[in-house]
Amino acid sequence: MDRAPAVGLGLALAQPEGKVLVLDCDSTLRTNLGGLATIGESNPENLVHFVFDDVSSRSTSGLPIKELDNLDLAQIALSSGYAKTYEFDKLEELLIGLEDVMRQKGPIFVRVKVFREGEQFPYPERSMADGWAVVRETLAPEKPDPGTIVSE
Repeated sequence: MDRAPAVGLGLALAQPEGKVLVLDCDSTLRTNLGGLATIGESNPENLVHFVFDDVSSRSTSGLPIKELDNLDLAQIALSSGYAKTYEFDKLEELLIGLEDVMRQKGPIFVRVKVFREGEQFPYPERSMADGWAVVRETLAPEKPDPGTIVSE
């Protein structure tokens, strides 16, 4: 989850003849703003970094994050060395602007605001130990019937 910008940068530097699209989310980006500086300093002309910004904060159970409204990710990207930034909050604008985005030399930063509608489903109420127990049970090999002869 947190490695999309780093992986995208590696691909962009290794394959400079093709466009590399990085699909990222606001919460991941906030935990590693240094990735913007690394991309800006590396200056990959073929990298387009899309960040999907959940403006409803639903990814954090709808809890507001203090001062999040004051964080300007596009400005941070520009000051980190990105060549150009775009911001879209309507699907139609994104579809129209995408052609221009893809023509630019990068690195390009694209903030796409995501608005959710409808019911928010609750997070599962279980402990981490219970969650890992389900994973172990799912991944464990099936045990043979006690009456089955297993040859080695």
